[in-house]
Parts: sequence; C-alpha cells; structure tokens
Amino acid sequence: MFDLDDTLVESTVDYAKFKRLVIDRMVSHGERRDKYRPEETIVAIIARYEASLRDKGASERTIRERLRELDDIMDAVEMEHAHETKAISGAADLLMALRKHDLRIGILTRGCEEYARRVLKVCGIEALVDEIESRNSETKAKPDPEAYLKLVSRLGVHKDETVFVGDHPIDAQCARNAGVLFVAVRTGDVSDEVLESAGSAAVFQNVGQMVDWFERLLKN
Repeated sequence: MFDLDDTLVESTVDYAKFKRLVIDRMVSHGERRDKYRPEETIVAIIARYEASLRDKGASERTIRERLRELDDIMDAVEMEHAHETKAISGAADLLMALRKHDLRIGILTRGCEEYARRVLKVCGIEALVDEIESRNSETKAKPDPEAYLKLVSRLGVHKDETVFVGDHPIDAQCARNAGVLFVAVRTGDVSDEVLESAGSAAVFQNVGQMVDWFERLLKN
C-alpha cells in the first residue's frame, strides 16, 4: 500500500491555495476565519468545520452539500498542475519489482480519484496499480484506518499481508491504527527524527531505494 503525493509522485498541488480557498468558502457560509489555521492539515480543518456545522444544528443534507462544495474546490486545485507531475526516482522500478512477485498494489490518497489516476498516467505507472482509495470514497480520512481497511478488502488480501509506505506521520499513524507495518520515505518535508518517532520500521531516501529491502522481506 502506498501514499501517493511525495511518496510515489512529486506533488504539484498548491496546498496553500488549496487551504485558502477552502477556508474562504467556509467563511462565506458564516464561519469565523480565526477558527481555522492554514498551517493545519486539510483533514483537521474540514473535520472542525463539519463539527461546527453539527453544533449549529445543520441538517445532514446541508452538511453533505457543504462538504461537497469543499471537495469541488479541492478537486479543481489538485487538477490544475496534474499534467506537470513527475514520478519519484525509482517508483516504477519498485512497483515493477513487486509485480514480479504477484503482489497486489494499492494507493491510499486524500486526493480525488481523478487527480490520482491522472498523475499515475502522466508518470507512466497507472498500469502497475490495482486499486485506488481516494477522498471521493467518503471514507474517514487518514489517520483513521477506515479507508486503509477498505482498500485491503478491495484488493482481496488480509491486512497482516500488507505494508504501508508513506512520507508523513499521518501515514504512520494510519498504519498503527490499522495494525500494519509502516515504512517511511524522505521525499516529503518531514525529518528522519519525526518519521522514526512516528513508528517507522525503516526510513529510506525514496521508494526506489526500497527494492532490495522488499526482496529480503519477501524471502522471509
């Protein structure tokens, strides 16, 4: 199982714009701007917004409509530069090596499905991926394990047969919550110390450096 942005591909998403437009839309619906900090994760921002709507007594229909508005904003920003995306060094090599062992490969991303499929195609690795679990699935976001476990089920494997590879402590926490092994890569903006303290079994320079590690793991 792989995270997508900054794990398999070099993200081109303008996250500052992403968060700014989301917060602007929430403010347009009556939220106080000072309740939301752009340095927070988008998952935290939206979770607080949903909680605020419920506290105000909004109907489930209204909540769904408001969250759909935010999804549309995020989808649009994600797609703006998707055509410029490049694969992380060695990503194709690792995926092909795993394929030779007849392993199933899944992507767990908080990006929209259109974005995920587009960047995988642009990077030439779409055919090496079996399943994608995206934001559009409406499962609970990482670090909640719900989306991970749904992806496991779709792949037709048991969670104990899986390894999650990512670049962020949120990925590590998701793996821990799902009860699976987590392996980190340095291609995000997180230090080794943070990745190690988050519970990574190992930390690699990039996914391309993991081929030998997986080969040894599969022999055991």
